[in-house]
Amino acid sequence: MKSNNFFKNNFIYIFFFIYFLIGIYIIGDYGISIDEEFQRYSGFYWLNYILEFTQLEVLKTEVLFRLNDISGHTLPNPENFPFYGVTFDLPMAFLETILDIKDSRNFFLLRHYATFLIFFTSSIFFYLILKNRFYNNKIIILGLLLYITSPRIFGDSFYNNKDIVFLSLVTINVYFFFKIVDTLNFKNLAYLSIFSAIACSTRIVGIFIPLSFLFFLFLSKVNSKKSLLEILKIIIFFSFLFFFFFFFFWPYLWSDPFLNLIYSFKIFSEYPANFKMLFNGQYIDSRFLPLSYVPVWIAITTPFITLLLSIFGYLLLSKRVFVRTVNIREQKIHNDFWRGDNEKKDFFIFFNFTLIFFYIILANSDLYNGWRHLYFLHIFMIYFACIAIYRFQIKIISKKFYFLILFVLVISNFYKIYKYHPFQGSYFNNYVINKKNFEADYWGLAGVQFISDIIGRNPNISKINIGVASYIPLERSLRMLKRNIAEKINIIGQDYENSDYIFNNNTSEVDKKKNNKYNIPKNFKLISEFYIEDLIIYQIYKKN
Repeated sequence: MKSNNFFKNNFIYIFFFIYFLIGIYIIGDYGISIDEEFQRYSGFYWLNYILEFTQLEVLKTEVLFRLNDISGHTLPNPENFPFYGVTFDLPMAFLETILDIKDSRNFFLLRHYATFLIFFTSSIFFYLILKNRFYNNKIIILGLLLYITSPRIFGDSFYNNKDIVFLSLVTINVYFFFKIVDTLNFKNLAYLSIFSAIACSTRIVGIFIPLSFLFFLFLSKVNSKKSLLEILKIIIFFSFLFFFFFFFFWPYLWSDPFLNLIYSFKIFSEYPANFKMLFNGQYIDSRFLPLSYVPVWIAITTPFITLLLSIFGYLLLSKRVFVRTVNIREQKIHNDFWRGDNEKKDFFIFFNFTLIFFYIILANSDLYNGWRHLYFLHIFMIYFACIAIYRFQIKIISKKFYFLILFVLVISNFYKIYKYHPFQGSYFNNYVINKKNFEADYWGLAGVQFISDIIGRNPNISKINIGVASYIPLERSLRMLKRNIAEKINIIGQDYENSDYIFNNNTSEVDKKKNNKYNIPKNFKLISEFYIEDLIIYQIYKKN
């Protein structure tokens, strides 16, 4: 009896402990993504920039040496394209230097561990968000599971140190907004200002957090007992701290804060990307996306149970917001958009998701590689799902049966994570008729497994030439392998004539139907395909 009580009272601690152990155990299974070399370079570039203001000569020398040793990254050099936030990359460069990490595999494992720990921390904050809002342990645990086990989010949480880090920061900011709704004091305001500044300096779109907070502060003034002077004090305090830390965490702003900030907004609203992407069987220009691009990607890469609950939850909130808005002038007592703190929190989630989602679609924002730039919307979608679970369980007589069904459905997420491992980032749900019509391994994670496969087939050959029928820089995957293994591989790109094998992962920056850049020569034979369910991750072609 005592053991049962112990498990019940400490369930959440046991849950997070097991999740942490699993995460740490499987980190080494993942490959390297195409952007990680650039992000490492960016971290050292800005660390070198900051050290110029100091007298730390030994550290300067080491950082400059590591900076000059990095080559072959895809994106432009930070000196020519300095708009990326460095709140993740710069600390990683500092840690790599201080810990004197010299092995290339460990460079990136350090980053993968940090990415996972940040997302793991955000899952704790999401648990606290749900606990703050719903009070029902079953809903809280279900919501937490949905947050963690969406396969693409789960997989990316080990290597995507841009989109997942930003999602994690948004989650932390939502928690502190909820805390302010409960208790508006300078301590909570300080936390929100600091974390919203970190989010903005990570990705400029994070500006929606402080702006929406100030907007809600304005709306709250309608029925607030605080005087105008008190509201102004709050705005001044929050704004001062936000801009101070925003400036502090983003070195790019130091030389010219105002003009550089304006330029950053301009660049990211008109991102100069120009390549083709495979979408629904057609190669489309990244600058001219169809209106269906984001909705379709979300629909085909989100587990069906999550998608269904999220839509229901959003519709329920839409109805409530509409009713509140229509009746706001007719009410005398409750002349407001919400009734109590919980509705205010719901309205905050609904408002931000709606504004961002429809702006991105209608403004035809430049996006690529699915909806990964919008992964931060994941927290809002899971919150909507929890709203649906909460509202439906009120009207259902057999609540135990209801929750049992939901838990069983969520278990399918675990199965998909296991099935796709370590390629959860290429997950599609079962309602995609032809997965070949969409890009899968756009991160290039399959490279490590492909090379290991080739080595396994040719253990006694000292040098193997590999051609690449993809825009993926396969040579970077060598950085995740032991040196004695990597030295056997020579990546020669589209020099197919001198290739022994060709790597193909069905990704391209050109229209493969019109451009023969990645056409496999006729003297090569398909000898192996690695696929999950009916999704091909990569193919191996060998010269006859």
